[in-house]
Amino acid sequence: MELVLVRHATSTRSRVGVWGRLYDAPLVDGFEEQLAETRAALESLEKSKVYSSPLLRCLESAAFIFPQKAVRIVEEFRAYHSGFFEEKTEAFIREHNPEYMSLSYRDRFLRPYFDEESMEAQASRVERGILRVLGEGAPISVIVAHYSTINIIAHIGSLNWETDTYADGTYDVAEGAFIRKRVDPVVVLAGIRDRIGRKKSGPPACERRGGNA
Repeated sequence: MELVLVRHATSTRSRVGVWGRLYDAPLVDGFEEQLAETRAALESLEKSKVYSSPLLRCLESAAFIFPQKAVRIVEEFRAYHSGFFEEKTEAFIREHNPEYMSLSYRDRFLRPYFDEESMEAQASRVERGILRVLGEGAPISVIVAHYSTINIIAHIGSLNWETDTYADGTYDVAEGAFIRKRVDPVVVLAGIRDRIGRKKSGPPACERRGGNA
């Protein structure tokens, strides 16, 4: 089985100034040019199913690349939640928490201080989506999603179960670009189910408190 992981084209979120990645912004004008190369490479894929994050920037990207295909929404492939800062503007953060702007993706999500969706929580969410996609058994599964989601899926497809490493940005896919990855669905599904089983049988997680802003 092959996974084709496509990152959405540029949206208007940063232009509007909202920090949270769940802000459902459409693509910028002229996004077609950004996606043209990806569309040319992928639109004729045979025996493929197309899946997408529920957010508009991914749905619009998927519809442009695959105009003749049905796009299946996978809720678990949405962007991460930025906790306290989700609905704040970048201007607000620069004024009140300027040090936050210089933190890396790893710094923000490996050990969250502002109630962000942790890397472990992101991985658990995305795993549920992968269970659905691989369970449908398409020879080629195209997933249009976000930087964070693509990184997690690619690591899991490589049978890397060390979630701390998912925050390193190993799979740095540019907006509008894609990567292709061959996976063994039987092994990947078994690994995910094993992780879920171990979580259920483990001790209860300690409550984490968000920091002050």
